[in-house]
Amino acid sequence: MMTINKSVGKDLIFPLTLLKRRPEKIHHVNKEVSLDGLEISTARVPEGRVGLDLTVELSREEVLVAGKVVASWSAECRRCVEEISGQLELSISEIFLSVNQFKDEVNFNVEDAFPFKEIDGEEAIDLEEVVRDSILLALPFSPLCSEECQGPDPQRFPTQANTEKKDFEKDPRWAVLDQLKFDKDNSA
Repeated sequence: MMTINKSVGKDLIFPLTLLKRRPEKIHHVNKEVSLDGLEISTARVPEGRVGLDLTVELSREEVLVAGKVVASWSAECRRCVEEISGQLELSISEIFLSVNQFKDEVNFNVEDAFPFKEIDGEEAIDLEEVVRDSILLALPFSPLCSEECQGPDPQRFPTQANTEKKDFEKDPRWAVLDQLKFDKDNSA
């Protein structure tokens, strides 16, 4: 059963002390949250409503987050400007690491993982950043209501290339170039 949570705040934050108390335990996050500002260009998540079905697990010194993120989106068709909508179902598999722990290692790439954050004086993971990034990257950048959409005025603004072959008129200013002759053998 999914619970609805309007005030995200600390609900997506897991202090490491909580995870280290029982490192063998897998924590489940199964709820609907509301995140502000989930929009790009013309696509947006209405009311920021996102469904989460995630697991959070401590493995040595890293935290593994995996599961599904579900959100509905709405947008304007880029051709006809009609309102359209769709559904995102994303799989997430991310790692959180302490940057300080690996700062002396040469091969550690910080971009491959999310860093632990210090919240209220202790290290924690914040799932909001992972959820927000995955949704914003998956929203359609220039959506179409259908591939056949002709737009609001297909006569003035055609969406299909004209396949008729037209005789190409040469620009008379370039006609002198047609008289140039090149030697086939330029060896000296």
